[in-house]
Amino acid sequence: MRTIAAIGALLAFPGLACSSSGAPSIPDSNGDADVQQETSTLPPADAGASGDDGGSTRPPPNSDAGAHPPDGGTVHADAGTDGGLEAGTPAIDYAPYFPTWVWGASGFAYTSLVDLQKKAGLNEVTIAFVLSNGGCNTTQDIEQNASDVQAFIAAGGHVKASFGGADGTYVESQCASASDLATAIEGFVDATGITDLDFDIEQDPVLTDAVNKMRGQALAMVQQSRHVRVAFTLAANPPPGGLTSQGLSVVSNAVSAGVQVWHVNLMTMDYGDSYAGQPLAPVAEGSLTAANAQLVQAIPGLDTASAWRMLGVIPMIGKNDDTEVFSLQDATDLTAFAKQNGLGLVSFWSIDRDQVCPSGADYNSCSTVDTSNFQFDAIFRGVTAP
Repeated sequence: MRTIAAIGALLAFPGLACSSSGAPSIPDSNGDADVQQETSTLPPADAGASGDDGGSTRPPPNSDAGAHPPDGGTVHADAGTDGGLEAGTPAIDYAPYFPTWVWGASGFAYTSLVDLQKKAGLNEVTIAFVLSNGGCNTTQDIEQNASDVQAFIAAGGHVKASFGGADGTYVESQCASASDLATAIEGFVDATGITDLDFDIEQDPVLTDAVNKMRGQALAMVQQSRHVRVAFTLAANPPPGGLTSQGLSVVSNAVSAGVQVWHVNLMTMDYGDSYAGQPLAPVAEGSLTAANAQLVQAIPGLDTASAWRMLGVIPMIGKNDDTEVFSLQDATDLTAFAKQNGLGLVSFWSIDRDQVCPSGADYNSCSTVDTSNFQFDAIFRGVTAP
């Protein structure tokens, strides 16, 4: 999702882009992430065709075989975390972003997933980002750091992988067909063992209806063959808006293809200079409330409570590239809102920035508001408390 032009030129790191007051309004009508030797937490058996993870015979695109849960819907509203929860347990998934470029870098409060786990006690992350490696295939950052990922998981951790982001070349932009894209995603799953996948769709060329349709068809195939969880991370309009029209197209095309959607995450950030000096939690809450109503209208059979369980929220902590600042108090207020409404997921961009700024650092590597390391994490992990 990208709603600010040339976001890559504005940010020194290729992170999440953001929402914008200039984004189009929406008409009212409109697995366990594990390594291969571990047993992954899969969607219900009804969600995919029979067959082992070595692959199953794919149905034709838009076939009714497989991807639909028993009630004919396309949402698993209680995906929650993967810590052995029974289906329907109302737990909020909490997984801050871990950028791939932190591996091997300096100037951060940790050096690896295992180091992060030891220092912050954090046991779930969203690794970002997976991109094209020069064709209809995927980058190798996670594979190159497989020992760290495996050790993190062995110590009780859980890993999500996020495709896309603000910068770089998307895999789907390099694939000629849904089948080719499915093969590329299956290759990533086979190489990493990660079955909990997020698709952070930010760039306009891959937000067209045609690409959204192809992506949806490919993900339906991958759900059948690899039993992956699928989430989308998308732009947010400020209140009274919610998802952009492009974001709704991503979701609706996936649903039409038969994808079981676990979460739809709103990037509640970069609302613009008009919010300078204002609390941002109420703005994010307004975007989420509007998106809840949109999902209820867009997905047949989805009620309000299930739509909340489907929604996730991803703010950018501290200082952003505009004049807005997401404060520690905003984090406290948004945590309370998430618990009150039973959101499906809470995350933030990004755990490497959740530190006191080193000398000479700016918002690219720290929040600029932390007075101790992992301060936002300590607040947001409250969503997992009873």
